[in-house]
Amino acid sequence: MLLLLALLPLAGAQAAPAAAPASSAFGINSHISSRYPGVSGMGKAADAVAQLQVGWAREDFQFSRIAPRKGAYDWSFFDAGVNHLSQRGVQIVGLLNGPTPAWASASGRGGFAPPTPAAYAEFVGAVVARYKDRVHHWQIWNEPDNAAYWSPAPDPAAYAALLKAGYAAVKQADPSALVLSAGIVSPEPATSFLKAIADNGAWGAFDILAIHPYVDPRSPEDGQIAAAGVGQVKVLADKLGAKPIWATEFGWSTGAGDRKGNRVDEQTQASYLVRAMALLREAGVEKLFWYTLKDLSASEGLGLLRYAGSTTSYADPKPAFSALRTMASQLGSAAPQGMLDFGQRRVVWDAERFGTWKRGNQPNGTFAASAAQAHSGGASGELRYSFPSAGNDYVVFTAADPIDIGSPSQVGFWVYGDGSGHALKVWLRDAQGEVLQYRLGFVGVGWQFLSASVGGAVERYNRISGGGNLRLDLPATLTAIVLDDEPDKSSGSGAIYLDDLTAVSGADAYGARFGVGGGVVDVLWAPGEAQISLPTSSASGTITAPDGTQRSISASGGQFTLSLGPSPILLAHQGGGSPAQPAAPQPTAAPQADPQQRCFDETGFCIGGRIREFWEQNGGLPVFGLPIGPQQAEVVEGATLQVQRFERNRLELHPENARPYDVLLGRLGADRLAQLGRDWQSEFPSTSAASGCRFFRETGQNVCGEILAAWRASGLELDGQAGPSEAESLALFGLPLGPAHEESMADGQRRTVQWFERARFELHPENQPPYRVQLGLLGSEIVR
Repeated sequence: MLLLLALLPLAGAQAAPAAAPASSAFGINSHISSRYPGVSGMGKAADAVAQLQVGWAREDFQFSRIAPRKGAYDWSFFDAGVNHLSQRGVQIVGLLNGPTPAWASASGRGGFAPPTPAAYAEFVGAVVARYKDRVHHWQIWNEPDNAAYWSPAPDPAAYAALLKAGYAAVKQADPSALVLSAGIVSPEPATSFLKAIADNGAWGAFDILAIHPYVDPRSPEDGQIAAAGVGQVKVLADKLGAKPIWATEFGWSTGAGDRKGNRVDEQTQASYLVRAMALLREAGVEKLFWYTLKDLSASEGLGLLRYAGSTTSYADPKPAFSALRTMASQLGSAAPQGMLDFGQRRVVWDAERFGTWKRGNQPNGTFAASAAQAHSGGASGELRYSFPSAGNDYVVFTAADPIDIGSPSQVGFWVYGDGSGHALKVWLRDAQGEVLQYRLGFVGVGWQFLSASVGGAVERYNRISGGGNLRLDLPATLTAIVLDDEPDKSSGSGAIYLDDLTAVSGADAYGARFGVGGGVVDVLWAPGEAQISLPTSSASGTITAPDGTQRSISASGGQFTLSLGPSPILLAHQGGGSPAQPAAPQPTAAPQADPQQRCFDETGFCIGGRIREFWEQNGGLPVFGLPIGPQQAEVVEGATLQVQRFERNRLELHPENARPYDVLLGRLGADRLAQLGRDWQSEFPSTSAASGCRFFRETGQNVCGEILAAWRASGLELDGQAGPSEAESLALFGLPLGPAHEESMADGQRRTVQWFERARFELHPENQPPYRVQLGLLGSEIVR
């Protein structure tokens, strides 16, 4: 085999390569402006960032250092840091953070005593105004859930006030900038803190939700960095108003001085970095920022660069440095395509054999067979709960006859959820009589498979009874189901449905698939040792190790045979599907395709009937995009309607209206702005008519140039005449809500956009006509 070595140059030893584009999912907590000891020489720290080939850096803009006295600003370090990173093509998330100067805090103390909202807004406005040509993303404080950064104690209501003041100041200085909430350690206290922010009216005061999914000292898998670190927060966000999620800090330390002394060795740090990033991306996190770039003392260890006896040395990388560079170069803009499954699934319980369950001492619910929902067959287990207090409420149901799950590597339930976000757990008794508790995940909306690996050790507090090694010695049985309120302060009642308890046996291995070009890259690993077979349509593939070393591998019989271990590999090939699973017990015949429907492999959804006819007659894919859900009943403005959502709009059936008004469009432009907390009437003041433009008196806005031509090029067919009339264009897109202006998109790109009632027009000057003006994917953004 040919061995290609990608050797890591010493940071600062040669000219740094250009950083990855802003669409990259990867970033680093660089903090060179606040932590490099001098302005001179800061360039080599920026070189190290560029060598990582990440697209993003998170930089501190420290209040007390910039404004030690009211009205007096010292920009020297921050000008240097921003200039160096921008010159190397690195996008910056500006962290508007403490320490607080004494003059700006209500208590008159410095440190991390919170500033008054007015003083903070003044500081934020000055910083954003100075750097708005180069910095387009701003984060409002850091970890206010931690007393170390919000002294003397966390106060969600006070942070909500600061967030609202900071958000308004950012938008006033740069209306197109995007605002991140403070990163909060997830899943807790993030969920409780975020709910309190919303309760204090600040959910609309940020555009991007930031989390810090630290799970150390546990591995990414044992710590459930995806299911817990992201899942619970995502369930909450879906209830309050979905927003993009960025992980602005996470990591594992190789030193004793970080994170309460938790430490791993350097190779494990590199392995965990790759595994965590793969899991977080597949869980829906859009940007990932490792913490941190460099260790600044001998006891620190979170950095990718060793201390090496100096705070100015950037020439001693750890293995994790290469690992991040490999992820950024291989998967920078790659699209997650889902987790692969290497085990054999066996349903060990379903509601058709419901059995007898006894409730524990907590009178907080019932568990009974029900035909209201079913994942397979005709019934499921309906778990009704009532959590009355603001303390920790839960309910336990014990099986009269423990369920034999055999010797699995993973166990899970299919759950039809109510969006409560409560934690579903199970008690498993092993061959030695030890009963251990495993958290399967958090209850979302609709059917989802919640599962947990059972191969590792659990914490002592998850031992329910018996003695032993805190590991599940197989074979095992399931003895109980637990629903636990999350967060503990939440109260309320509802119902979820459980079906098809599944034991997954075979290789305890993980695979995360990403689309790259016309092929795929699979990130593959096993916490222990495992051998897998991976289907492929390629004759051969390329394996990249975390250190950048590459080798080729040949397929045989349409599959790769791979030996996996804790250190991940990245396998590039043409895909060919994930490992096939055995058929579910008592399968039902697949429904025959409706010849009147048109189905789309890209999303797996179909359109039919009047919605298909309307979609095809009025612009199709360029105007509406692909279907992103089925036609279904939804409540819209108090009425239950048949609705189908598309990438760019929402179509509603109104059979009470005569054609063509029996299909109406959602006001997704106005809805998306409202979801982002943006009041278009105050953000986009009325103007006067401009020469060469179409002026709309109703909203006081002009539409000009290429956007006007695109607006006039499409419309709903209303009059039966060839070509769209202005009335037809107005029916399709609605009135303009604001002028054409630059905005930072969620992927980090800056584009000229114009908002309309039902659409967002975007200029793409890199494309050839007629694709220079495109419609934003508002339908996808709203449901994300």
